[in-house]
Parts: sequence; C-alpha cells; structure tokens
Amino acid sequence: MNTKNFEFLKDGLKYMGFGDKLATDLEAKINEQPTEFKLSMQGEYKKENAVERVDYTLDFKKSDQTDMYFFNRYQATLRNEDDPTKDKSQTFYVTKNAGITAKEAYNLLSGRSVNKDLTTKENQPFNAWLKLDFTEKDKNDNFKMKQFSSGYGYELDKVLDKFPIKELADAEQKEKLLKSLEKGNVTAVTFQKDGKEDKMFIEANPQFKTLTVYDASMKKMYQENEKRETKQEPAKTPEKKETVKKEKEEDEPTTQKKSKRRGVGV
Repeated sequence: MNTKNFEFLKDGLKYMGFGDKLATDLEAKINEQPTEFKLSMQGEYKKENAVERVDYTLDFKKSDQTDMYFFNRYQATLRNEDDPTKDKSQTFYVTKNAGITAKEAYNLLSGRSVNKDLTTKENQPFNAWLKLDFTEKDKNDNFKMKQFSSGYGYELDKVLDKFPIKELADAEQKEKLLKSLEKGNVTAVTFQKDGKEDKMFIEANPQFKTLTVYDASMKKMYQENEKRETKQEPAKTPEKKETVKKEKEEDEPTTQKKSKRRGVGV
C-alpha cells in the first residue's frame, strides 16, 4: 500500500468534513487494490427538534499509471423521512482534497447559499455565493448551480450592519458569525431593539441581497426586500471549478457508517 497516498486521502476526508470514521475502511480498500471503490456513511444534522439525515457515497479511483488513488467526487442525498420521493441528491466534485464540504452539501441541499473561493478554467481565482436551482437539472442529472459573484453586489458584512445584531459589536464574534453564514449555516444571533433582546436565527440570502431571519421558534420573519426577487442576473462567467484551497470543516456532522457496497464505475 502507498502509505503517503493513504495519509493524503485520510487527511482529505477530514478537510472535507467526513472526519475519521472512514479511515479503517479506506485503508482496507486500498490494500485490496481494486481499480475503483466506494465508501458510504450517513450524516445527521439537528434541525429544530428533529434530525435530518444525509447519505454520502464517496468515489475513489486508482491511477492508470501508478498505485495512487484519488478521491474524485461524492454524492449527497438529503432524505425526506415523510416522503422519500422528495429526497434530493447532488454530486459534488473534489480536487486535491478541496471542494464543497459535507456540511456545505447539506446546506445547499437544504436550499441555502454557500460562499466559496473558486477558479475559472483559466485558473483565475474569484469568490462567489453558490445556490442550487431545484427547478432545473443538467445532463448529468445534477441540479444546476446558481453563482452570485462579487459583480452581483452582495456584501455580507454590509448587509449584517443593517440589522440590530448584538454580536456585531465584538470583532471576534462578528468574524465567527461571518464564517458560519458563509458556510451556509442557520446561525443564532441576538437582536437588540427598544431596550429588548430577542434570540433570532439568520442565514445569508445573496440572491435577494439580504438575510433570511427566523424567530426563536424558527418561524420565518417577514422581510420586505425578500418578497421581491431582484431582476439583476448573476454575472456571467466562464465555466468554473472549485479552487484547490483546503478548508478544515468546523461543523462535522454526527456520522454513521453504512453497509459497504461493491464499487461501481466512477
């Protein structure tokens, strides 16, 4: 077994938010030396008083020239416990241990937006907010991805300043809040108004250039500028892929390994 390759892949699973739950299975598969193989696990995410589950299937393929394996992509499926016909699946691609993390995949499948550093086909870096379009699929049966780059005009820090959020007064808490929202998380904050403090939850809403706000019971609050969808379209850019920047996932889900399945073509 190529030990360096195994360690690289094991580290990649951590950076991508899958933790170390799959390390033993990964090592066993590499020792078998198949042409390609899959690993599966289930992530659990708390939502209000319930738990939402995402099934992950990770694809690995061996090089044609060497004994090295590559983590190419994974499929994430957000399960709908009440109606399995409403399950949502998406394939996310991985480049050198970088890409959409496990938690970000869950957030995207939940309809939220995620901020990522990307590169064009010409290897030019740029930053954009990503959001799945559940009304349209591409030729690979993936939901199309909307992109809102800097030219679209959504600046999260300036949008936050329009809301009476207590945590913004502390630089460290503000930075933590920004990072959480950029990952697509629904984040708890404190609203200060008329001498009162109220617990609220917010999420980034780049498409409408605002925040989506929920009360303490996760009931969506009315936002005037959310009701009207802006007519401005996202800036058109060349075909893009995700940058090779490593990001350690801070929101690793509770995970359960699923039964192993025989490898299928990547």
